[in-house]
Amino acid sequence: MRALILALFAVTAAAAAAAAADPPAEAAAEEGAKTEAVTAAAEDKPFEPPPGFKPKKRGKYTVYCRKDTAMGTRLPSEVCYDEDGIRAMLQAQREDRELVDQQRRICSSQATCGAN
Repeated sequence: MRALILALFAVTAAAAAAAAADPPAEAAAEEGAKTEAVTAAAEDKPFEPPPGFKPKKRGKYTVYCRKDTAMGTRLPSEVCYDEDGIRAMLQAQREDRELVDQQRRICSSQATCGAN
């Protein structure tokens, strides 16, 4: 009986590993289409910087600047990004927020996290 249960567990684990290693092509294509739609919509409307950023001209380029205080100092410094830099920064913030939310959902109570 024990051998049968272990064999069944091994087959189930192998099937799960194979499914995780090879995601369906439909899901990947759907995700790619969704990403393209979002970037196309973002390119159609004019760029609006996030609150706190002020546009400045640096030669023929427009950069968006804000005052930022680095950790360990009390002196503020001006940090400037171009349009692509701000988009990358916002994307990184979004990914960080999703990661924190995911960890919060997993460890929302003492019962789900154990003794961590």
